Amino acid sequence: MNRIVALLVHVVVVSLTIIMLVPPNTSSGQIVSQPAVPQQRLILTPSRGPQLPPVRSQRPQVKGRAPLVAQQGHLPTLANTAAIEPATCPDDAQAWGIPVVCGYVPVPLDWSHPENPEKINIYFELYTPDRSGPAESAMLMNWGGPGGATTEGRWQAFYFFGQNLDSHDLLLIDDRGRGYSGAIECADLQHGTAPFAQAEAECAAQLGLAASRYGTGDIANDTEAVRAALGYDKVDYFAWSYGGADVEAYATRFGNHLRSIVLDSPVGTPALFEFDFDHARTQAEPRMVRLDCLRSPTCAPDHKFPDVELALLAWTVRNNPVEGDGYDANGNKLHVRIDEGALLGQVIDNPTGNFTSTGELLAAAHALWRGDSVPLLRLGAEAYFPLEGVDNGDPTGWSYGANIATWTADFYVPWDWSADVDTRQQQYDAAVAALPWWYFQPFSKSAATGNLLFDFVLPRLWWEIPTPPTPIALPHADYPQVPTLVLSGDMDRRVPLEITTKVASLYPQSVFVKVPEAGHVSLYWSTCAANLASEFIRTLTVGDTSCANTPETVWPAVGRFPLFAREAEPAEIDKTGGNKIGTDERRVVTVAVATVTDAMQRMYFGVSDGVGLRGGTFHTEWDDLNPLTVTLTDCAFAGDVTVTGVATWSPGSPVVLGAVGDSSLVADLTVSGTGTKGGAIHIEGKWQAPGAVGKFRVTGTLGGKKVAVLVPEA
Repeated sequence: MNRIVALLVHVVVVSLTIIMLVPPNTSSGQIVSQPAVPQQRLILTPSRGPQLPPVRSQRPQVKGRAPLVAQQGHLPTLANTAAIEPATCPDDAQAWGIPVVCGYVPVPLDWSHPENPEKINIYFELYTPDRSGPAESAMLMNWGGPGGATTEGRWQAFYFFGQNLDSHDLLLIDDRGRGYSGAIECADLQHGTAPFAQAEAECAAQLGLAASRYGTGDIANDTEAVRAALGYDKVDYFAWSYGGADVEAYATRFGNHLRSIVLDSPVGTPALFEFDFDHARTQAEPRMVRLDCLRSPTCAPDHKFPDVELALLAWTVRNNPVEGDGYDANGNKLHVRIDEGALLGQVIDNPTGNFTSTGELLAAAHALWRGDSVPLLRLGAEAYFPLEGVDNGDPTGWSYGANIATWTADFYVPWDWSADVDTRQQQYDAAVAALPWWYFQPFSKSAATGNLLFDFVLPRLWWEIPTPPTPIALPHADYPQVPTLVLSGDMDRRVPLEITTKVASLYPQSVFVKVPEAGHVSLYWSTCAANLASEFIRTLTVGDTSCANTPETVWPAVGRFPLFAREAEPAEIDKTGGNKIGTDERRVVTVAVATVTDAMQRMYFGVSDGVGLRGGTFHTEWDDLNPLTVTLTDCAFAGDVTVTGVATWSPGSPVVLGAVGDSSLVADLTVSGTGTKGGAIHIEGKWQAPGAVGKFRVTGTLGGKKVAVLVPEA
């Protein structure tokens, strides 16, 4: 499996199709000299008639696939064969060795006026494994977004639900405006070739009267048209993140065709107003920081009151922004300015790695208060992502235009759509001013709404809604009496518990399972969650959820960033090993272990080379995921201890898809510097391993004395 897809899966998820995709965050405090968003306001005139957006590669043409009719032995009785236009399946669809048919179902562009001639072709892939009897149902998948192609995520369906194919078919449908269902390509917006304001205005004008026709309510009608054409009576609908809105729209209209519903980190109608959504997120973000630290035996002893410390950090940078140079995970020096908006919008709201930045934040705050800004500036550099000039690639993979078109149709906004852009901005500012001062605590209204502005509001200021969009759920909607499982990570700040619990309450037969130490999309963080979802589709019962009682994996966190080894926590003496080193060298061991794990944390979002926190370099080598080797050269975590050597890790973490290792970490290091008498140590243990947190066993010699000590593994 591709290394990036396999190891950085949750990062890929964030940036492509899996999570609730948002435009790259900026904030009131621009990090790393980002170009400010142009302030000009454009007044758009309505288009004179319906316009279809440009379609990019609408019909994949790959030679060698049998016609649709040749596969009918695997299909249910087709209810409306005439409604299906056969298509040649892409190579990626055929690569799984399972019979697959691909096609299009033409549907009205405007479902409220189906008599109009404008149509859009909805693309589907139907996987029908050979089996002795008929399928129990078709499993229908949606990976959220909005903007991403469902079919691009086919590998996720096979990874998480491949075992269900013994009795179920698999149906993947690209939502309108995405993938091969007429992907919207607003060229400047998609490829970052014009200032953001200009690109947004151009995209809105390009879509014209069609702008409001990409809402989730219309997508539900498309989905039903495909189901009806294929002839399935029942589907099992699985979705995560914004896919929860897709399920809600379908369930409240066509619930009689649902066999079951499985939702992971779902969005829904309880979260369709921006202020409410960000209010929930500003409650979830302190919880994420708190839980990540308190579950770590390295972080917890140093941070007894995480919420207070986080609030104090926000207050600190609100009043005294931090500015200086920091190094990103690839060793690039960037100039960084962190005020409260940047802290919230980039560092906190976009955790790097397996909560790497989350687990380092409180220690970085304490370092800052001691006059050491290096750890916080590094977090700022690692969080940098520009708003403008980013090429989002082929829109059939992810369409920026579709992303904003769907949000615009679905979400409520605090302005009058008939107003010009200047007036909309004024109405938005007035709505912010009307909020209570404490609404986003521990963050200020300015920081929270600045983040909100770039996430949700700014992309739509220039948008046109010339006709009313179809809502996600119609007024007085009925929610079906079907078995429903809702999963949600307790460290998810993208769609937090405050929202997912409300979504779950909409469904009369829902069972809610909170997954500890899981971020957005719990299936990626927990094999427990993945197994519960798969078995629920198989049996329609939740079964034993005890696996969700405790964290499957406790992610490493940091208690402190010592300037010198004397400030570190001393390693614990291994009473069975005959240790001879004293407290000072036991502190050096703690620093040496932290130097290794600090470099390894960067491998999740760097390429292969990086720099140590306080100097030196490291290089990462991969061998089909197992093992992973990190070579350190004069790396320094504290200023007076340098580490040179090699660490080898065999990934076994649930987020490393395809990994077959046991999470073992072995390192042989040479330790030197003014803070130690020097020597060589050997480290053995587990890193990011499922189960209870253990301890690294460290042996060797320092200053000619035997080392036998223990250091927490997380």
